[in-house]
Amino acid sequence: MRLKKSKVSAFMKSKYPIYFIIPGLVLYVVFAIYPTLSNFYYSFTDWSIKVNDISFIGFEQFRRVLENDQFFTALGNTVMYALGTTIGKTGLGLLLAIALNRKMRGKNILRSIYFFPTIISTVALGLLFQALLNPYGGAVNNVLGLLGIEHPPMWIADPKLAIWCCVLLGVWAHSGVTMAIFLSGMQAIPNEYYQASQIDGANSWQKFKNITWPLLRPALTISVVLNFTTGLRGFEVINFLTGGGPGNSSQTLMTLAYKYMGEGLFAYSATISLLLIVIILILGIPLIKAMTKSEVEL
Repeated sequence: MRLKKSKVSAFMKSKYPIYFIIPGLVLYVVFAIYPTLSNFYYSFTDWSIKVNDISFIGFEQFRRVLENDQFFTALGNTVMYALGTTIGKTGLGLLLAIALNRKMRGKNILRSIYFFPTIISTVALGLLFQALLNPYGGAVNNVLGLLGIEHPPMWIADPKLAIWCCVLLGVWAHSGVTMAIFLSGMQAIPNEYYQASQIDGANSWQKFKNITWPLLRPALTISVVLNFTTGLRGFEVINFLTGGGPGNSSQTLMTLAYKYMGEGLFAYSATISLLLIVIILILGIPLIKAMTKSEVEL
């Protein structure tokens, strides 16, 4: 009897970690897997607010999307936003990590300050930048007016500048995450490498070029891939700063899908979302392969 109980106890202990996985797995299936599969299904239907009985129509929604000029405008803006935020966040995050990885007083406070925008609500950040970049009475243009500039830029009201204003907000708001990734990568590099280079008479630039940068490639891969795929899915920053305007000048695929969802074209919106997933896979997989080839192991 005791032997049987001990076997049951051992079996329960061996399965113990699974009990912690199940709640998260259930949430992931309900809120990620199921919506994705549903989105795939509805992309091939005529589901809209005007349709009572949903019918399968094959690739008709895809044809309609690809014939819509707004789709290609949004696609171009999506790629520009993804590239702009990836370059900006990676560059700024790396500079901040290098500056804050040194021995200096108050570096933990500075790390917290630079990371702080990441945890602020995107709605609040959008309202803040609207107040700064509003062409009529915004803080930036008020300052430019005091400096004697009679015709300052229109910023978020300018079709040519609106998407780049969104890029600026995206970089400022989320560079703290990239900084943290690079800092963790730098702190994982053994100090013995720097001590050996010091004996050989290497200066700061040579240490960075020959030690830090090669061994930081895994962190660079994570940063670039994360920032690029997040940029392709950019929604909150653009939606709360410009709403895709003026006109459709800053519309991205996510905001375009959101727009059509609000108009009751549910299947049409699902089709745009599915095409975005395909685009992320087409661009993301080669990027990961290219980045991982240049990595150096410790």
